[in-house]
Amino acid sequence: MTSRTLASALLAAGLLLTGAAQAQVLGAITASSTAVKVGEPVTITANIDVINANYCGFVVGFGDGTFKDAVSDVSTPVPLVITRTYDKPGSYHVTLGGKNVQNHPNCGGPERAVDITVTGAAKAAAPAAPAAMKAVEVCEKPWKLSGKLNAKTGAFTCAAKPGTALPATKPVCSGDLSYFENMKKGQFGCKP
Repeated sequence: MTSRTLASALLAAGLLLTGAAQAQVLGAITASSTAVKVGEPVTITANIDVINANYCGFVVGFGDGTFKDAVSDVSTPVPLVITRTYDKPGSYHVTLGGKNVQNHPNCGGPERAVDITVTGAAKAAAPAAPAAMKAVEVCEKPWKLSGKLNAKTGAFTCAAKPGTALPATKPVCSGDLSYFENMKKGQFGCKP
């Protein structure tokens, strides 16, 4: 190989490497709103500018100490769209940066960011059922409270003979509790 051919080959390889290194560059990160209230959803969109390829890793930092790793490739095209809620007021600096993820090299370019301001007081927790609540207030006849009503969480179980018709109105469970029913055992209520 002549020195001229070698120089041309090295130049071409350098251009290819430069092009590959810049093929995926961090794009914009945006928020559907930069001013939201506590508990109000905000949509965050992280984009990668794909020039010649679509293969790199990145990370979104939500400004509250939590992160979401993601990749851009044929099976997971960009943009990455995430719906997020914040449970405390404050200013959150949401970032988009390159990161090696699942053998995907860093997306190139400088870190991108958007600031989100969250206002309002934290939502009050759903009130727990008072400890003094009577079985009649929790369970309709012929159903009876099985065990104790959990004063802290509001969890309870009503019981009757298996096959007893459920009350016409199902109870509304507070907080993180879920409604359940088991006709074979003759139970319904709210549980974590």
